[in-house]
Amino acid sequence: MGTTIPPSNLSRYHLWVPATIPENEPAHPKWLLDTERWKICDYGDVYKEVQRDGYGIMSYTWGRWADWDKPAVGVPDNLHWSVPTVENMPVELARRVVESMHLRYVWWDWMCVPQGRSLTPDHEKAKREEVGKQMAIYAGAKKSLVWLHSTTWGENSAVKLLLKNEVPKDNLEKYILELENLVRVAQEKEHWLSSGWTLQEGVLLSEGILLDHTGEALRDDRFIHNDGYASVIDLTAGLTTFAIRIAAAFMKISEVHDGGDYDEVVQFIRHSKENYKKLAMFLSSLVRSGLIAYTKSSPLYILAGKKSRFYGVKEDECWALLGALGIDTIPTPRLSEDNKDIAAHAWHTRLADGMYLPLGIFFDVHWKQGLPRLSWVGPPSENRTDAIHIQTETGAPFAMLQLRKNSTALYRDYEQVPTDDGFGYIRVLPVDVLEPSSMLYFPISDLEKRGAVRAGLFLGVIDIWAAEGHLEEKHRLTKFSLLSGV
Repeated sequence: MGTTIPPSNLSRYHLWVPATIPENEPAHPKWLLDTERWKICDYGDVYKEVQRDGYGIMSYTWGRWADWDKPAVGVPDNLHWSVPTVENMPVELARRVVESMHLRYVWWDWMCVPQGRSLTPDHEKAKREEVGKQMAIYAGAKKSLVWLHSTTWGENSAVKLLLKNEVPKDNLEKYILELENLVRVAQEKEHWLSSGWTLQEGVLLSEGILLDHTGEALRDDRFIHNDGYASVIDLTAGLTTFAIRIAAAFMKISEVHDGGDYDEVVQFIRHSKENYKKLAMFLSSLVRSGLIAYTKSSPLYILAGKKSRFYGVKEDECWALLGALGIDTIPTPRLSEDNKDIAAHAWHTRLADGMYLPLGIFFDVHWKQGLPRLSWVGPPSENRTDAIHIQTETGAPFAMLQLRKNSTALYRDYEQVPTDDGFGYIRVLPVDVLEPSSMLYFPISDLEKRGAVRAGLFLGVIDIWAAEGHLEEKHRLTKFSLLSGV
């Protein structure tokens, strides 16, 4: 169903006559920018050419500097809405950046998703449709680039130092302090690293080339993608490697108590309780930066990083992350109350708001096949009990395990320790003996073998190692329900 622009609005829509809005196609954008003719085209009109040659995508952040009272100059023909002037990013410069992809057709959200404060109802609907299928639009792109707003490669910017991993490493404690400060400054100065929408775009465009404000790329032999040009994935490579090294040190300390490990990070943590907390909180801050495991199929890391990002409106905390989380359909979100007290939030809200840190930084997870689904029914009311349900889609039974009488096993627990800022850090507790009890365990993943212990099971926030036969199937259930703790 199309829409006709009323005559009173024609001055806002630049040189175009009454037109229709393309029907929604879940796998394709409605519009693309033709860089040769500098004109907005319906996707359906150029479908064959796009299928043959592909289209490009540009990611950049502009909302904070938009002057909506001053329309941009030099916009493409057939633009369906008014776009504002953006400080230090004139359309002429943006055009040169877009054309550097050397693809005729480009999806550029500024020009291909309805913008503005006074859209028609049909354009508002089109905007929601385009935002809802960004994952498909990004997946369909042949080439992508990221245009940084405040970074110039010719200067020693924080982003450049992070990419080239040039912080001196001769002193661990000093290195940690400088790296933490560098990440903070990078996110303060380069707003592409602090925008909620670009958190998602970076995930979906992990191999997109990074261009500075002038449109220049950064080349170095250390960058292994795009012929040595810095890409989004290079922002996470060094930081993630160091984060894994820290996490591995915490795991070693949980297993060994005699101090027989000479790894520098292990020794630093073991030196004092203050060092343990200091490094645990540093690891937490890295994960919450959104730059750890900054790739696809890392939903918990994306959620952990969402609070380091800026959102123009509250709703964007949901809509700006759907594609990064791999979600292509979702109902309109029910927003939670604005309460910074972590104890006041339900478990599902704490998870979605990134209050829980992912444990995957500490170990590789090898999920078991055919796991049942977890669902939440709530909030509680007079006629409904709040609960978490575990149930298979087919109704097939699943096993709950229990440690046999007169048997023993080893276990390791993880604690999400709250701090005054409302976030917290993870404490890895020492491996200890697990005694038989009425406790039930639901196995979801296999652990690596530990010494002579042959069976390993990861139980969410607890690891268990038990000799074969010491764990028995206590129940075979088709549904298991428990209170969520709201």
